[in-house]
Amino acid sequence: MFPYLYEVFIQSQKLIKRMMNKKSSYTRKILLLIAIVFFCFLLPLWASDKKQGPGINIEIYPDQTINEHFCGFGAETLPWLWTKENMEMGVDDIDIRLNLERIKEMRLPITRIFVPWETWNPSVDYKTFSWDSDVMLSLYKTLDFYQKNGTKVILVTVDWLKDSPWLNEKASAGAVLELLGHLVKVKGYTCIKFWTLTNEPELTYGWLKKLPYENYVRVHKLVKEGLKKKSLPIKIIASDEVESREWFDKTVRNLSTTADIFASHAYFYPAQLFLFPDFFRERLKIIDKASLSRKHPIFFLTEFGFRGTNFGACTNGLMGDYEYGIYTAQMCIDALNSGVDGASLWCLYQIRLVHVIHPEGGKMMRIGLWAYKDKDWQPFPIFYLYRLFTKYIKSDSKVLKVQVSPSDALKAACVEKEGKYSLFVVNPTDQEKVFSVKLSFEFLNYKKYIYDKSALAISENALSLISGQNKIKGRIEDNIAAHSVILYSNLDND
Repeated sequence: MFPYLYEVFIQSQKLIKRMMNKKSSYTRKILLLIAIVFFCFLLPLWASDKKQGPGINIEIYPDQTINEHFCGFGAETLPWLWTKENMEMGVDDIDIRLNLERIKEMRLPITRIFVPWETWNPSVDYKTFSWDSDVMLSLYKTLDFYQKNGTKVILVTVDWLKDSPWLNEKASAGAVLELLGHLVKVKGYTCIKFWTLTNEPELTYGWLKKLPYENYVRVHKLVKEGLKKKSLPIKIIASDEVESREWFDKTVRNLSTTADIFASHAYFYPAQLFLFPDFFRERLKIIDKASLSRKHPIFFLTEFGFRGTNFGACTNGLMGDYEYGIYTAQMCIDALNSGVDGASLWCLYQIRLVHVIHPEGGKMMRIGLWAYKDKDWQPFPIFYLYRLFTKYIKSDSKVLKVQVSPSDALKAACVEKEGKYSLFVVNPTDQEKVFSVKLSFEFLNYKKYIYDKSALAISENALSLISGQNKIKGRIEDNIAAHSVILYSNLDND
């Protein structure tokens, strides 16, 4: 309707201009009357069109694949739920069971876990290892759970020590290999698929401890050699910096034949959401340029979140806001459509940081999908949104090309695995939108999940669920409320 009215308006304007050239005042009055009638007719239709927007078309191209093996969306697990210090805060078996059931329900395909040096080599002598400390026992229980549930683990040997262990390159690489060998060969944790040297190394090497960059490169190469000798099937993730293009570029160039995957962190303000596609494409281009032999550059977003006014290392007031889910959905869709291979949100749950492994010992990590014991493990809205992406995108899914017209009307992404599809649509605008999805594949018996404020208010699981939908003439016709997300999926994962 709107394009038609617009054309009528243009033609009428041309006619009025031609007639206005005539000198008759009578003619001028008639034209003015016509203009008033015309706009009285047009205005309500325009207002109605503004409310719902023009028809929006979403087309999925199943024969055009953006990514053949998307690893999945995950979250950071701080593995200290079973530590004595958390038990002293009142955490008991019932609380632990609640947490594990919630994580199990999310079906996390990947998770990232910190294992600080103080955990397995507290003396930093590179030979006296503590395999049965309180924090290591808590780590084992965390890994037991993920091993059983088929979650891939990224292990990060975090350095929070005053004097960096990495200065002794050969010894530090050897200690890392002792840890990985113990966890994989002795304890049998085949869920450990990836290793990262340390968290945000550009801060450790370039600011906090001013270590030589050559040291960073050399330790990676020594660990790579050791993994091969010990037959440990673990891939190396390098860079892992936070929004530092310079560090990322330098690391890709120096470790292009050593690292298997490159990664970054991103914590943008909500107003910067539009930067994500370029952020992803820039890094993928850097990897592709340095490693021409790869068919597809491998890039993970190993930490992400959105900054609020009180954002800090352990606090983020935005986590409890409904809109955090809308920001996250937009980022996830941009990641899928840009060719990113995996992403991990910071972080899974709120928890107390234990003294032995953190310079601010005993401090609470007040960032997570749900609150801590003192807030009765209350889930935040983001939990209900993010589990759609963790649960309905299986590891090694194909990401299909999706085109939205007009391109800025909505965001959409589609994944497929073994003939099962999940289509995500997000409307970040202030207006309800009407859209149509063109289907060229069998999308039978899909279910529709809705994340919006009304669903949060009335649904037990904080998501509207409309089941029993079927493909109708190769097209889905629907509308989406302002600031909401819809998932259509026939993946049997309920």
